[in-house]
Amino acid sequence: MAKDYCGYHVDKAAAWHCVSCGTLLCQDCFPASPDSARQLYCTLCSGNMHYLGVGHSLPPFWSQMPRFFAYPFRTNGWIFLALLAFLTIASGKLLRAHGVVAGVPIFIVVALGIRQGLRVIEFCSRGRSRPPSIRELFDGNPTVLKMLGLVLAYGAMVRVLGHVGWPGIAGMICLSGLLPASIMLLAIHGSLRDALDPIQVVQLAARTGWSYLGLILVLIVTAQGPQQVVALIPAATLGRLAESNPEVLMAMLVASTAYFNMVMGAMMGYLLFQHHQGLDIRPDDEHRVAPADNRALEMARAAILVRESRYQDALRQMAGMVADYPNDIAVLEYYHKLLCVSDADPDRVQLHTERYLGALLDAQRKSRMIGALEAACRVVPHYKPKSIPVRRALAEEYFLQRQFKPAVALIGMLHKEAPNSDDLPAAYYLLARIYSEGLRDDGKAIMILDFLLKHCPGHAMAGEIENYRKVILALGQTSQVAG
Repeated sequence: MAKDYCGYHVDKAAAWHCVSCGTLLCQDCFPASPDSARQLYCTLCSGNMHYLGVGHSLPPFWSQMPRFFAYPFRTNGWIFLALLAFLTIASGKLLRAHGVVAGVPIFIVVALGIRQGLRVIEFCSRGRSRPPSIRELFDGNPTVLKMLGLVLAYGAMVRVLGHVGWPGIAGMICLSGLLPASIMLLAIHGSLRDALDPIQVVQLAARTGWSYLGLILVLIVTAQGPQQVVALIPAATLGRLAESNPEVLMAMLVASTAYFNMVMGAMMGYLLFQHHQGLDIRPDDEHRVAPADNRALEMARAAILVRESRYQDALRQMAGMVADYPNDIAVLEYYHKLLCVSDADPDRVQLHTERYLGALLDAQRKSRMIGALEAACRVVPHYKPKSIPVRRALAEEYFLQRQFKPAVALIGMLHKEAPNSDDLPAAYYLLARIYSEGLRDDGKAIMILDFLLKHCPGHAMAGEIENYRKVILALGQTSQVAG
């Protein structure tokens, strides 16, 4: 299956295609759901977006060969093979002891093998990675009898064509090539009528294209597997088994045949899954696209506009998102970054930075506040937030990072800028700590603490301020004695 790649990520398969401008996007660039009730439109041209399906992003068929041959060894697969071998041995012993009565368990073995092969195709066509369990083989649909009917129908057609000469030989070759398509239709629809409908059979082969021809060649080779397994066993060993334990020999043949049937079923199912969108096959839950997330999609639209250097369109897109999601940190952050790198109006940058810093403080994400402030300062030099709590939080972060001068610049003149603010005592207490613990200037720290004790005597922090002042003085006296 030919794979198209995302226009912005060359290593990711496209999941969406614009029918108007041809834009190809991966699921990350266009995180929409194909089940969305809204009409999905292209960010660049407003044309309709078409979902390419999960199968479009799958690795090529030929690269999955090791996976196909390992498939029967997964949990449910080897359990089934062991059960089939056990039933074969039991049937052989019954055949030797009771003759015709053993026909029933032999039919059960054959029916289980056929049913398992069809269910493997069905499971793999929906993207399931595990083989069906024993319980999942029984769903009430008599597909075993339908499979026998399909084989008889193809046999009858081949017999008729055998009497037509060279055209008949060509017809038999075509029928042989279409048999896998009929089997796949039977597996996914459970209907013998669909499996024998020539229009549906040809359509399936046509929709899968060259991959179907490759599948036929691989199936022809893989079908020789059981004979090759027998050929690997020394003739002497085969002779001893045939004489002493014919049931064991039969179990080996049945298990190897079932193994290769499962391998071929996995191959056919994978091909169907690659083309599931065009064949109306619904993927299993593990491959379903996440439910529609309008916020993620609108964010992705803004990112596409940025990649196309349509910054003003991207700014308008994000301004709308800020209005819709006023408290969403990711939305506020992306809009802030976009404003700061797109030469936006300085007043607009200040207004949004104030809002973004406040949201970060409310969300207790203080570690990201400095980066936001410095990005804004590159557009608006010497910018300081108006909010005193925000400035105090920024100064505290600078203090923790041992960047003392920016911290002092943020809160050092609050007694003039906001003398009546309720946040002034907490901010100046922090300022005293910065001078004492960071800049090693206890004199200024004491001046600030004295200012607070004088102008805010009844504040809730008065006791803490007084204690801190005593500690500084005590440490200063200790240093003098030690000197």
